[in-house]
Amino acid sequence: MRTATIAAAVLAAGVLSTAGLAGESYHGRQVVEHIFDVADQDQSGTLTSVEYAEAGLERYGVSFDESDTDGNGETSLEEYLELYERHHPGEDQAGI
Repeated sequence: MRTATIAAAVLAAGVLSTAGLAGESYHGRQVVEHIFDVADQDQSGTLTSVEYAEAGLERYGVSFDESDTDGNGETSLEEYLELYERHHPGEDQAGI
């Protein structure tokens, strides 16, 4: 349920594209991966602080610096997923 709420909030904010929602059900990590892919404007596989800010990701309570766990100035998908799992432990296992 929380994931559906997050997805609705992100969709309303314009981060989650409606094209990816057509007839599909996103859960947990899938939502996070989709958000990351949409925010990654240059498709480099990482988010810069500019991409992170332009996607409005900080409004969900996590700063870019917190998401850049290795301090290299970019957030990888792996770092972003680790952050999700820290804040939402066990949600995917529960089928949420």
